[in-house]
Amino acid sequence: MYLALVTCVASFVYRWNVPKPVERDRVVRVASPARPLPRLDASVFGAPLYRPPKPPSGMRLSVIHEPNFTAYVLWVRDPRRVEIVETRYPGEVGETVEQFVNDWRAVAGVNGGSFTDTNWQGTGGLVQGIVISNGRILQRASGPESIVGFTADGRLISGTYTLAELQAMGVTQALMFGPTLVDHGVDEIQGAGDWGYAPRTAIGQTADGTVILMVTDGRELNGPADIGASLGDIARLMISLGAVTAANLDGGSSATLVYDGRLINQPTDILGERYIGTAVIVK
Repeated sequence: MYLALVTCVASFVYRWNVPKPVERDRVVRVASPARPLPRLDASVFGAPLYRPPKPPSGMRLSVIHEPNFTAYVLWVRDPRRVEIVETRYPGEVGETVEQFVNDWRAVAGVNGGSFTDTNWQGTGGLVQGIVISNGRILQRASGPESIVGFTADGRLISGTYTLAELQAMGVTQALMFGPTLVDHGVDEIQGAGDWGYAPRTAIGQTADGTVILMVTDGRELNGPADIGASLGDIARLMISLGAVTAANLDGGSSATLVYDGRLINQPTDILGERYIGTAVIVK
C-alpha cells in the first residue's frame, strides 16, 4: 500500500512538472519563387479601375433596339486607335475585357478571338490561332486561318490568310475568328446563318475608315423576346450602318463591351465577365 501511494504521488508531480516540448521552425526549401497570380476583379459588374482622364473624343456610343436583341454600337473615327492585345498570362489564364482596358489604359474594349474552350469551361489562357499586336507576332500558325485584323494604315481585313500573307499585306493587328459578315458592302451570310441566335460581338468599317464595334445581348437575359442575334442579323445591321467590311468576333458568354470606365452590356456568363484570351481595344 505504501508503494502504491508513493507511485501515485510521483505520477502527479511528474504530470505537473513535465518539460514542454521544444518548438522549432521548419524550413521549407523552394526551388524558385512562385509566379504571381493575375489580379481578379472584386466585382462582377462594377466599374473598371481605370477611367480616361478626359471624356473620349472621336468616339460615340449608340443603342439600337431590334425585335430579338439590343445592339450596343461604338463608333471610332480613327481606325489607328484600334489595337489587338493578348492576355498577360498566355498558357495560364485569360483576362476580362475590363482588365484588358485597365492594363492598356484604353478608352474602350470588346472581347476578341478564339481560345481553347473545352466544355465551355475555358479560362482564356490557351489562345488559338495567329495573334499580331502592334506589329509583334505573338502567336503563329502553320497554315491559313480565318483572320480579322488591321493593316498599318487602318484598313480592316477579314478572310482566310497565312501568316506570310498577312506580313506581305502590312497587317499589324490580327486574331483568329470569323466568319466575314460583309465584304465590299455585300452581305456574305445571305440568311440567318447556321450559328443560331446568341449574344454577338462584331467589328466593321465604313468607307471613310470609321470602325464599328458592336455587342448584342441575348439568351433571354432581358426577357423571352431577347433571344439574341443571328450572323445574318449582324451582317444586315452592319450594312445599314454603312459598313463596307465586317467580321464576326467571339460571342456568346464572351460578348462584352467596356467604354469610358463603364461596362456597357451585361454579359450572360453565370459568373459575370468571362476570362478571354484576346481583346480589341481603343487607345
